[in-house]
Amino acid sequence: MALIEINDLQVSFHQQGVIKTAVESVSFHIDEGETFSLIGASGCGKSTVLRVLAGLQREWRGEITLLGQKIKPQQRFTGQLRRDVQMVFQDPYSSLHPQHLIRRTLGEPLKIHGEKNISARIEEALEQVGLPTDAANRYPHQLSGGQRQRIAIARALLLRPKILLLDEPTSALDMSVQAEILNLLNRLKREHGMTYLLVSHDSDVIAHMSERAALMENGHIVRQFSRDDLRQAEHLLPGSL
Repeated sequence: MALIEINDLQVSFHQQGVIKTAVESVSFHIDEGETFSLIGASGCGKSTVLRVLAGLQREWRGEITLLGQKIKPQQRFTGQLRRDVQMVFQDPYSSLHPQHLIRRTLGEPLKIHGEKNISARIEEALEQVGLPTDAANRYPHQLSGGQRQRIAIARALLLRPKILLLDEPTSALDMSVQAEILNLLNRLKREHGMTYLLVSHDSDVIAHMSERAALMENGHIVRQFSRDDLRQAEHLLPGSL
């Protein structure tokens, strides 16, 4: 069953009186429990696709179905859809409020959705991502880059989403920490039965995480790769990245 279906997605921006097309006629689907990756050079449009699916970019054309629900341009995600689709951003520091304790950052989405036992839920989320519960009493600047990204993942998991959108989740981290975060994401996916859409320009990350992938260039998908293709490193063909 496809949890994400995209047909002929197009996204354009107005910049200083000029229309710039970031995504042009992109189509793909992602099955339940799958990790599907968009790969390509910076500026190819892959992060824009993620922002559309997260409800952050509301100006677009085409057809999109999320979890069996057709979404429309200008639509603000509410209710169950808002819970079921969560995003982890590239830079964990910029996505965490620098003047808020981690406890407040993690507790706010739970309060918004009327959840109970907030302290217990926060402790559970921290344990799931391998952090001590006293991390809740720290500020972002008191944590390492890898710890901040674990906090960002914990925040995304708090509402128990079905789809997790990952925008270059390890690119801001040291190599020694990247593997820890990727292994954590794979473990959480198995434990919670989630579906991932991963954006990356790192071919090793793609091969480690993905069942399928698509290569984007200049707003287009120019090739798709199966798991066998990825195992055989066909996504490393000259000019592919």
